[in-house]
Amino acid sequence: MIVLSCDHAGFAYAQRFIQFFEKKKIEYKYLGPSEYDPDDDYPDYIAPACKEVLKDEGNWGVFICGSGIGANMVANRHKGIRAVCAYDYTTAFLARKDENANVVTIGSRISSFRSALKIVKVFLTSEFEGGRHARRIAKY
Repeated sequence: MIVLSCDHAGFAYAQRFIQFFEKKKIEYKYLGPSEYDPDDDYPDYIAPACKEVLKDEGNWGVFICGSGIGANMVANRHKGIRAVCAYDYTTAFLARKDENANVVTIGSRISSFRSALKIVKVFLTSEFEGGRHARRIAKY
């Protein structure tokens, strides 16, 4: 299941991702704000979303804020979360292939929605290579 979360800066993108997931019949759970509030704070939404991702090894996180950086910093404070702040599909691919990332964060002020959608598609369809990468991940 995909756990989708955001703050005010990612709210519009999250609504578009919801439409995409529903159209493609992709299972998701939305843990972001119910309405746009320019005064909300990303940790209030990202931290609970991380806990939801960690409930099942098969869960993924897609978190959106203005830069992707704040959501990424909150996510990576949770043991078991391996988040990447992806600005293009290559970073999303490599984060899955080499680092077995389970969360992707996106900056709505950095990436167009078209780019964000491509990043998420690549992230969700890329496989972890394992091998030497698994050995490295086991060290932290």
